Amino acid sequence: MHNQLAMILMIITGVINNSYSQNRGCTEGNCENGWGIYEYFIGEVYQGRYEGFFSKGKRSGKGKFIYSNNSKYEGNWLNGKPHGLGAKISKSGNIKSGRWSEGRLVERLKKEFTLDCVVGNCRSGYGKSKDNHGNVYSGEFLNGQFNGFGEMRYNNGDRYKGFWNENLPHGDGSYYFNNGHVNTGKFAKGKYTQNKMKIWALVIGVADYHNFPKLNYTTQDAKNVYGFLRSVEGGAVPEDQIKILLDHEATAYNIMNTAADLFEEADSNDLILFYFAGHGKNGAFLPYDFDGKEGNLLHHGLINSLLKDSKAKYKLCAVDACHSGSFDLNLVISYKDYLNKYQEDGEESLASATRSTKDIRERIKDYYTSFKGIRGGLAVIMSSASEEISLEANKLKQGVFSYYFIQAMKGAANKADTSGKKDHIIDIKELYHFIEKNVRNFTYGFQHPLIYGEYDENMPVGLLRRRQ
Repeated sequence: MHNQLAMILMIITGVINNSYSQNRGCTEGNCENGWGIYEYFIGEVYQGRYEGFFSKGKRSGKGKFIYSNNSKYEGNWLNGKPHGLGAKISKSGNIKSGRWSEGRLVERLKKEFTLDCVVGNCRSGYGKSKDNHGNVYSGEFLNGQFNGFGEMRYNNGDRYKGFWNENLPHGDGSYYFNNGHVNTGKFAKGKYTQNKMKIWALVIGVADYHNFPKLNYTTQDAKNVYGFLRSVEGGAVPEDQIKILLDHEATAYNIMNTAADLFEEADSNDLILFYFAGHGKNGAFLPYDFDGKEGNLLHHGLINSLLKDSKAKYKLCAVDACHSGSFDLNLVISYKDYLNKYQEDGEESLASATRSTKDIRERIKDYYTSFKGIRGGLAVIMSSASEEISLEANKLKQGVFSYYFIQAMKGAANKADTSGKKDHIIDIKELYHFIEKNVRNFTYGFQHPLIYGEYDENMPVGLLRRRQ
């Protein structure tokens, strides 16, 4: 009995120390003390296959583990975990190599690095060099290292221009990504430390109209977008940077105040997102308190004004509403005028605050050029043309536009380049093309999403989590 209890305790201890302890068995060799092959299972679920040395029944010494998802680790082991020099290769080909300790990578191996001086003084002076990875540096050197001011053109199309110290960006500089995004600010030992991009989002869903037909899925659409943005995949937007307004909360006045307060917080390296799901009519969205006639309309010009006035580098307006394609960038309604009218005359005068500004496109263009070369812009994606209605689909249990908007942001829109690699960044061109194609196909050509704005096609609107 005592021996049986001891054996049970040993098994329990093994489960705690080794997540692959429910084993199928040794298929070849000596899996106790020596070289062998062992297949691991948890219940009936296959976990992987180890080929290598064992000590006291645990993986110890040289060995290779091929996981069930086809990733693998090859190198040194101790007590069943990677320990010592080794490399883990993901199924996509990403490599983590270096020194491991109890299953964790604690020190990466440095890549082999050679430098050829193309012209000038690459020892202590000004010169131009090219390394064995194809990266080209032009700038100041000190003791054979990049030191001072210089520009690096990387082999993947990225570019850094600024100050260096001991071969790393250090000090003021700008990093230009090949997709158009720019990080400008302070760098420390190669890492960007200042003015990091944040996402600010206002998500609105209205279904329970009192003076208009009710909708089925718009509040759920808004909840889905909000949930996605709060998730790790959607950028894990902090709670104080995203607001959601549903039904009775989504009055015209509340929407405008919330948008003004939220978007005012964004700085010149941020993305602001305005998402609306509900009814619409030419020139306006319909908030919860729409009176059925012309009162309490959420005019496109008001949204346009708030987006224009924000300091944010990137601005995305995504709307799933009937007749949303009537959004006019030439129409601006001053938010200040709106507030004054509301406070002086009440809700009945809201529609009278409309005014047209013919040169708004030039004003927007001038505003963006003031960012000293930082690429960005305003993009407005509407679910339908001005003469169309936007569809809800029982099959999807969502609005068609909203469904494909979320799918696109989750990564379905990310296209591979000619070499088959993806950049893990959703840009506005990818986002719109995916939505337009799928919505048009799903509705058999009945609904045609549109895009407007002054923006760079490579403007990033989403960053995907890289899977190792």
